[in-house]
Amino acid sequence: MAVVIEALASLSESESDLVARLAISRYARLALLPGTSWWAEALPHGFHEAVEDATQWDQVAPSTRAVVRLESLVDEALELMDETPTGGLYYPYQAAAVISHSCWGLGEGRDHAKFLSRLWEDAQRYARHVDWQLTNSRIPTETVDWFQNREKDLWRRHTRLSGAEDAVYEALAAFSREVAGEYTDALSCALSDAATADFVLILDDGSKGSFEPLIERWGAAGRKARFDSSIYPGRMDDGNRTYFDHPAFLYVWGGDEGEAADLLRSAGVDRVLVDVRSQDGSVIEGPGFIADPVKSVTAW
Repeated sequence: MAVVIEALASLSESESDLVARLAISRYARLALLPGTSWWAEALPHGFHEAVEDATQWDQVAPSTRAVVRLESLVDEALELMDETPTGGLYYPYQAAAVISHSCWGLGEGRDHAKFLSRLWEDAQRYARHVDWQLTNSRIPTETVDWFQNREKDLWRRHTRLSGAEDAVYEALAAFSREVAGEYTDALSCALSDAATADFVLILDDGSKGSFEPLIERWGAAGRKARFDSSIYPGRMDDGNRTYFDHPAFLYVWGGDEGEAADLLRSAGVDRVLVDVRSQDGSVIEGPGFIADPVKSVTAW
């Protein structure tokens, strides 16, 4: 995306400041993700308060003191790790790193030739990692590389800025908040224990009673099954809520396709969708799955 980097280089100081504020507000929401218990306990005093305040910087310009304070706190948090962590901690940690760089761009790094290009690269790297996490957790999205494409769209819109907090900026800030919400929603789904299930049965909430006795027997055989909240982020969950007035989600671990079909047959509920956790997010209607159990519609 050399054309985006070239366009970013043409932004004025006031336009660059707006880009930095948008980034801080967006990634502040991600820096507040839980990570691990020890990380949460080790964070410096005042971290959560400062980061929470920063989620509003897209709407309220921060003071110089607030920028320096936030940069100091996130840098102290980053020093807790010798290197970039893996797993779920990567996301709040790397979000804090983006905030640190953005604060630098509002202070000592203002007018630095590489500030915006590095911020763009950091945003793309973060999006790639989230897209990878969704694929690894078998969470379907509307399109391939969903977040990388969202970032490209977001960053192209930065070229519309005039340096003023006008209607164009307000629209961009609203879109930035929307993308931040999609990130937090998707990561909450992808990093949940439910995302490790071998099968997901989606049914109407009123049919849960037919499965509850079977769940106990399934667990007695050394396997696991439970009802839990949806692992389908945003728009991907809309289809479930269109098909069912009040969808319920039964997560099943252990057993093969035939045993999962037997579980469904024993419940005697026809109006069920079976997520076989395939790469393309395919679901199979219950009667079809019972007649021809299949684990993967698309090879994983």
